Amino acid sequence: MNIASPPANGHKARSSKTRSHLIEAAIEVIGAVGYEGASTRALAKTANTTLSAIPYHFGGKKELYLAAADMIAEHAAGRFDKALGPLDDNSIADKTVRLEQALTNFLNIILENAEPYSWTSFVARCTYDNDEAFTVIYERAIAPMLERLVQTASDVSGRAPDDEALRLRISAIVTSIISFRFLRGIILRGMAWSEIQSSSIGQIEGMVRDLCRSDFLAANRTK
Repeated sequence: MNIASPPANGHKARSSKTRSHLIEAAIEVIGAVGYEGASTRALAKTANTTLSAIPYHFGGKKELYLAAADMIAEHAAGRFDKALGPLDDNSIADKTVRLEQALTNFLNIILENAEPYSWTSFVARCTYDNDEAFTVIYERAIAPMLERLVQTASDVSGRAPDDEALRLRISAIVTSIISFRFLRGIILRGMAWSEIQSSSIGQIEGMVRDLCRSDFLAANRTK
């Protein structure tokens, strides 16, 4: 009579836990000292596991780094997709309003800063390096978001989706919004704020709406 789960189940659970701890360690350590500065020994120590666990679970340090980027990308893609829901909301006839709502939703995700600080540091590092890890995050989370925003902006402005000026403007808006997390100090010091208050968020949202309704997106085509 079987009264216990097969031993393999327990091993699988422990293995999954070790893998998760290594990914968390990679985000923490690489976010702090960069990929080159993160030794496998430091990664294993932070994950409270053995050095051999890295090649066993991932193959090597680089694969662990990419797995960490992939986890962040998956999380971000889900949040961004939800934020951009208004773009597909046919109950909102005015596509400018859809664009405004999607961008303000994205803004609030950035301002929430809900993810661990180490995630922000990790993404900042690989973004600066523009490396393979950033490619994972960009292609899985950022690029799909940009394409959806560009298509809606195209519908609003009458410019073609491949119009470089239009794409540049959408990229500039998205980059500006992202800067509220990665360059928070500039915003706080420039506005003499100790932190971003709810009343301040309203002002920032207003700025995003103004951009959507201004000539910024509908400017004449460059010749």
